[in-house]
Amino acid sequence: MKIKLVLVSLFLIVSGKLFSQVEYGKSVVKVLASDKFAGRGYVFNGDKKAASFVTQEMKKSGLQPLGNSFEQPFDLAANIFPKTAKISMDNNPLKMGKDVLIDATSPSIKGTFDIVPAELPSADLADLKKMQTDAQFKNKIIFIDEANHIKKITADGYRKSLAFLMTEGNYAAILVKTKQKFTWRGATLQNKIPVIYIQESVYDLLKQPHHITLDITAKFQPAYQSQNVCGFLKGTSNSDSTIVVTAHYDHIGSIGKKVIFNGANDNASGTAMMLYLANYYGKNKPKYNMIFLAFSGEESGLLGSKFYVNNPLNNLSKIKFLLNLDMAGTGDDGIQVVNGTEFKKEFELLQRINAEKGYLPKVLVRGPMNRSDHFPFYEKGVPCFFIYTLGGIAAYHDIFDRYETLPFTKFNGYANLLIQFLSQL
Repeated sequence: MKIKLVLVSLFLIVSGKLFSQVEYGKSVVKVLASDKFAGRGYVFNGDKKAASFVTQEMKKSGLQPLGNSFEQPFDLAANIFPKTAKISMDNNPLKMGKDVLIDATSPSIKGTFDIVPAELPSADLADLKKMQTDAQFKNKIIFIDEANHIKKITADGYRKSLAFLMTEGNYAAILVKTKQKFTWRGATLQNKIPVIYIQESVYDLLKQPHHITLDITAKFQPAYQSQNVCGFLKGTSNSDSTIVVTAHYDHIGSIGKKVIFNGANDNASGTAMMLYLANYYGKNKPKYNMIFLAFSGEESGLLGSKFYVNNPLNNLSKIKFLLNLDMAGTGDDGIQVVNGTEFKKEFELLQRINAEKGYLPKVLVRGPMNRSDHFPFYEKGVPCFFIYTLGGIAAYHDIFDRYETLPFTKFNGYANLLIQFLSQL
């Protein structure tokens, strides 16, 4: 009986510890991915609200500012949409983010316009310039069937042609019928020509609409001040070696106050994992100094991390290892470790720990890639991994990446794996 009681007690202690990990993660994501934060972009001060929250969490965990302040300000360019965008075709209102989506580089436009089918002649620059000044398209909406043009001039040629047509033209806007899942992005420029994407299934139901009514308000901010959030924990040893944990807290904002790209998995979840580790090491002092960096501007081209490595608040050559955490909210199929091929010793350690403890279904390896905040550090010679979870929801850069649908499948095991890994570096 005593043995059973001891086992039950141990189970409850372990369960309580695991429970607190995922519950902490959920609490952070619930806040960061809430509508109040407006997609953590550069409209309605979404990034500033998020930075303030991250700063408060770092303070609660006992972190000190890295430098004179937790926040490291920097400027970025951003095209934002401060008002709800309204679109209808032949008097049929369409739902932004579901039926239609404006390109993130679009300028303002308002009015009702005729829709005229257009054929991209080729990817040839001279032909495209002729199309920009074609009289039949003047003050009209040119309609492009994406699937047909990809077949004719290849996917790459189509993308380049569309990008060129967005820069200038006598047409009022471009309407693109697509089969592709809608995804949005952070835009650092504003093109002269608005682009509206419509789902093929929606367009076909309208039976070749003749008119489109647009009410889109855009504002270009050439020098918007955002900020990284940087916290520090002193290690117990006298070593000046430093472990760095990073995550980007920004996302892609909103279109007005009703169409919000909440970014629960990308990357409120990675920020939550970073903050959990900060909380853990605030209570369990690490051997090495630790720095926790929450970056802004990742979705706009790694702008926050690029600014940091060019204006570092610590000696980059003293970084023993850096973990960049992005999309930590699933894990059904394990994790992907970018740079695992480059830092084989550390990757083998990560795999060995997982094999012994069974924290995650798989720990998969991937070579270098430049699409997250580890990369500016990697270019400076800093040993680093970029890790993201696999499986689960397919929501990404859309209005469906929400707290309510994020499963947090392996958050506990992932947290334990990272703690074990860091302790054995």
